[in-house]
Amino acid sequence: MKAIRLQVVLLALTLTLLSACQGAAEKGNAEIQAPVTNNGQGPEVTFEKEVHDFGKIISGERVAYGFRFSNTGSAPLLITGIRSGCGCTVGDYPKEPLMPGQDSRINVVFNSAGRRGFQSETVRVLTNSEESVVTLRITAEVLDR
Repeated sequence: MKAIRLQVVLLALTLTLLSACQGAAEKGNAEIQAPVTNNGQGPEVTFEKEVHDFGKIISGERVAYGFRFSNTGSAPLLITGIRSGCGCTVGDYPKEPLMPGQDSRINVVFNSAGRRGFQSETVRVLTNSEESVVTLRITAEVLDR
């Protein structure tokens, strides 16, 4: 009889602990997934334009464009990295923080070697602003020589 009572008590304690752990895990996940808002405080990246068309280019040409942007927020803006959709598109960005009101450029180079026809490539810009990822796009019509 004592053994059965002990098993019931242990089972009840185990269920209580599992329930508490599950609630804590759900709360932790909710905090991680909650959207970040800066209520007008912090850095904010604003691009002059997010799409550039190189027009008609000859296959093999390397063309470049500088996407102009500024920090329209109230804290230093940091570009933490850029990711291109393919190896034919390479980008360069400022590594130092951009103070509020300052502007700079992200330079994107497109290598059309081995490409034909309409091309559309993207470059994702990663920042410390509320809108942490901005997608830039370049397009071109690549012609045979």
